Amino acid sequence: MNKNIGIYIHIPFCASKCYYCDFTSYCNRDEVIQDYINSVCNEILKNVEILSSYHIITVYFGGGTPSYINSNYIVQIMEVLKLLQKDEDEFREVTIELNPNSITEEKLKDYLNCGINRFSIGLQSTHNDILKNIGRKHTFDDFKHSCSLFKKLNITNVSLDIMYPLPGLTIERFHETLNQVIDISKEYAIEHISSYNLEVHPNTKLDFLLKNGFLSLPNEDEEYEMRNLLINTLEKAGWKQYEISNFAKPGYESLHNLNYWNQGEYLGFGVAASSFFDGSRYTNTNSIEDYIESMATSTSTVIEKDDLDKLDLMKEYIILKLRLKEGIDIDKFKTKFNSDIFDLFEQELDYLISNRLLIHDDKQIYLSDRGKEVANLVWEKFI
Repeated sequence: MNKNIGIYIHIPFCASKCYYCDFTSYCNRDEVIQDYINSVCNEILKNVEILSSYHIITVYFGGGTPSYINSNYIVQIMEVLKLLQKDEDEFREVTIELNPNSITEEKLKDYLNCGINRFSIGLQSTHNDILKNIGRKHTFDDFKHSCSLFKKLNITNVSLDIMYPLPGLTIERFHETLNQVIDISKEYAIEHISSYNLEVHPNTKLDFLLKNGFLSLPNEDEEYEMRNLLINTLEKAGWKQYEISNFAKPGYESLHNLNYWNQGEYLGFGVAASSFFDGSRYTNTNSIEDYIESMATSTSTVIEKDDLDKLDLMKEYIILKLRLKEGIDIDKFKTKFNSDIFDLFEQELDYLISNRLLIHDDKQIYLSDRGKEVANLVWEKFI
C-alpha cells in the first residue's frame, strides 16, 4: 500500500527583500529564472522512483515570492508533477504563496487551470506605514484588490498571514487590523489565518534599523497582550486555533503543514529546500548557481544530511505534536515507537506537568495556555 507524501517547491525570486527576511531569496536575478525552473523540474524527475511508491497528497509553492515570476513557470512545474499523479486522490491540496502587489487575474486563472486550489497571501498588517517599516511593497488597498480578484474567480480557499509585534504597531492598531480582517472575511473566502511572531534575525535590514534606533518594537507586555487579543478575537469570530500559530474555519486546516506537524514524509525541491524521508532530514544547497550546476551535471544538491536515530525521531515527534491543539496521543506514540512516552521521558514530563506547562489526561498530553506562551521552554526539554 502506497504511503502519503508531501512536496515543497521553493521559488526563491522576489521583487525586493523584506527587512526581516533571512530566507534564501534573490532579487534582480530574472535572467536565471528559466534555468532554475528547468532545474527544479529535473530534480523532481530524478526522484520519480521514490515518488512512484507514494501518494502525493499535498504540493506547496513557497518562497521567495512564487507569484513574482511568470505563471507559466508554475504551470511548467505542475505539468511535470502531474506525470506522477496516479489517481484522483492525489494532489488533494496544492498551495501557492502570493504577495498582494504581484497578483493579476491572468496569473490566478493560470494557477486554477493547472490545479492549484489553495492560496496563501501575505498581508502582515493593514497599516501602510507599518508595512513600509518592514520593507513590504504592497499596501492594504493592494490586498483588498487581490480579494476582489479571488471573489471574481470564485476562489474559496484563501489563507492570509499577519505578523506581530511590528515596528509602529500598538495594541489598538493590532486590534484594528484584526477587526479589518474579520470584516473582509465576511465578504471574501478567507478561511485560514497564519499569525507569526516577528523574529529579528542577525544581519537583516530590520536588525540594523532596530539596533541603530531608527525603529523600535513593542515591549514584552504589549506582545503578550497582542497574542491574547489575537487568540480571543479570532476564535470569537469563528477561526479555531488548531496549531500554535494557525487558525482555521472548520475543514480548512492546512493539510500540507499538518503533514509536517504529524512527522509525515515530504520532499523539498529547489535551492535551500528541505526534505524528511526515510528517517533522514536533508537540505539542498543555498547557492542558486551551485543548484543549477548540480542539476546540469547530475551531482547531488544536498549540502546537509542528518540521519535521525529512534530517540531523535521520538523527541522531534513530541515537539511537533505539541504544536497542535490536540497534542500527543499517548497510545499512538506507543504504537508508532513501540515505547511508553512516560518510561522514556518521565523526568521531562513530570517537570513540565508539575509546572503547569503541559496538561496530561488519560489519553493526551498537550500544552496548557501557559505552555503556549513559553513554548520554546517546553521544546528545550526535548532538544
